[in-house]
Amino acid sequence: MSKTTLFQVGTMQLLANSLLDGTMSIHDLLQHGDFGIGTGQGLDGELIILDGKAYHTLVSGESEVPDENFSSPFAAAHHGDFKDFRTAENADLEVVLQDTIDKLQAQNQFAAFLVEGEFETITTRSAAGSQKPYPSLTEVAEKQQVFHGSKVKGRLLSYYAPAIYQGVTVAGFHSHFLSDDHDLSGHVLTGKVLSATVKVQKFDTIEQVLPTENPDFKAADLTDLSMVHKAIEAAE
Repeated sequence: MSKTTLFQVGTMQLLANSLLDGTMSIHDLLQHGDFGIGTGQGLDGELIILDGKAYHTLVSGESEVPDENFSSPFAAAHHGDFKDFRTAENADLEVVLQDTIDKLQAQNQFAAFLVEGEFETITTRSAAGSQKPYPSLTEVAEKQQVFHGSKVKGRLLSYYAPAIYQGVTVAGFHSHFLSDDHDLSGHVLTGKVLSATVKVQKFDTIEQVLPTENPDFKAADLTDLSMVHKAIEAAE
């Protein structure tokens, strides 16, 4: 069991091209890590895995523990080995994460961040799942539900990827959140840290699984990279 490997199912390029079939179950994903983030088939909500337990953010903003057969077209997971790195107070989340990358000199590698504590504000989103024929990522983004919290205690898991991996995953930071009371969760849009501990874990390997047996994947034309960048910008 490697603690320096980031495991990933699918790519953001697949989501941008409406290839949204679930190709790995939560049960199988958890074999590859006890921390992670992702989405469900048809972009059904948001997933966050903390301490070996998965939570699914519904379009209502509520969280539930998904059935082990719940499947994902895109997710990342790793075996946690976080190290305490710093504390943060009264700072924008984006600044906290970027300052941490800069201090680690990890801008050219994959890394995970676990921010635990109280957030002055946190804004998340989630979307309802769709059926075939699947909509575009941009169309889903237009219908997503946005949730706001203030003075919220919880845990934020963020993965960082270098710019060159845009399309393979989300370049920069991709963050999901779960409040301690489970009343607020989802994909993070913005936030401000009131008082928190920042833990870090760096990776030297990324292991990626592609849905090579999926008929839609095999038939797809995935050469239009400009569409990928536009779709990610709209969704993130």
